[in-house]
Amino acid sequence: MRVGIKEILSKRDGKFLFVDLTMMAILTINLSLILFDFTFSSPLIQGLFHRFTPGFYYLYSTYIHEDFLIIDLWFVTIFIIELVIRWIIAIKNNTYHKWFFYPFIHWYDVLGCIPLGAFRFLRVLRVIGLTVRLQKLGVIDLTKTYVYSKFIKYLNVFTEEVSDRVVLQVLSGVQDEIKNGSPVLNQIIGEVVQPQKAELVEWLSCRLQQVASEAHHDFIEDLHQYLDTKIASAIDNNPELQNISRIPLVGSMVTNNLEKTVSDMINHVVDQSLQDLASPHNKEVIDTLTHLVLDTFLTEKEDIKLNGLVKNILLESLEVIKDQVKVQQWKVQEQKVKEEMARQKLEKLVESQYDEADSLNIQ
Repeated sequence: MRVGIKEILSKRDGKFLFVDLTMMAILTINLSLILFDFTFSSPLIQGLFHRFTPGFYYLYSTYIHEDFLIIDLWFVTIFIIELVIRWIIAIKNNTYHKWFFYPFIHWYDVLGCIPLGAFRFLRVLRVIGLTVRLQKLGVIDLTKTYVYSKFIKYLNVFTEEVSDRVVLQVLSGVQDEIKNGSPVLNQIIGEVVQPQKAELVEWLSCRLQQVASEAHHDFIEDLHQYLDTKIASAIDNNPELQNISRIPLVGSMVTNNLEKTVSDMINHVVDQSLQDLASPHNKEVIDTLTHLVLDTFLTEKEDIKLNGLVKNILLESLEVIKDQVKVQQWKVQEQKVKEEMARQKLEKLVESQYDEADSLNIQ
């Protein structure tokens, strides 16, 4: 992340860039001293320093360790001054809803100013806050660091594992309720399907008209051939028409014309029916019929077969979702990364071999 200094200073928090960097340096020095002095308090550590570096041990124990509270108070004074200045600026800019909100929102800054053991380490939160602020300004970019990538990786693994367990538990509970005959099925129909009935009818009507139009366009010849075959079979198996066909000279002509007439009439009726079904002028009729069919499905509560079918569909759907949730996506992503790295290595190896072959050919 490369951001120019002018662009940083033009941002709202960029005006405090120098202050943030200075406070980061002071906090780093202060926390390093606190950590070292905490370690130096151990008799074992003091013994090691006294044995191997007696001069340093004498200077540190006499001038720093014994008066560490006074030294820390100088740092605390700087922290309090910076805190008060930022509080005044927040009041002036109406940053928060009330003027006294600042110390409560930045509670770690306030408690970190207390020069006592446990409170001192709250200053680490202040370092984290400054780091986040510098990240937003573009001064630093932690997203490219090894530590950040590992942190995000394991955070995603932890989040996915926990969320998967919760989702599986919830879905299993829903399955148990459906199996035990809970009212969840009626709730789905009444609270989910019924409010969307108008949109569902609209979609079903459009799909029905689309299917009718496509069927008429794509299968009309096959339908005509099928109807002609059935009509011819019916005429051949009809005794009265067979008697007519035996009349000399005109019998076969009459039955052929009759067959052709009946075929034309039926084909015309079928064609017209499909065209009417696909016509926008008859959409109101299609909508009414779809409404009636859908209402029959939704209100037929005593249909045991239908209820069992819907229950099985829900249970199987939830089982499919559970199987998908069980897939550890972090492992899948990790495998993809490994495969990509292997592919890149293979490409580099092939390119290097080609380069070696070219160099040998040139020689």
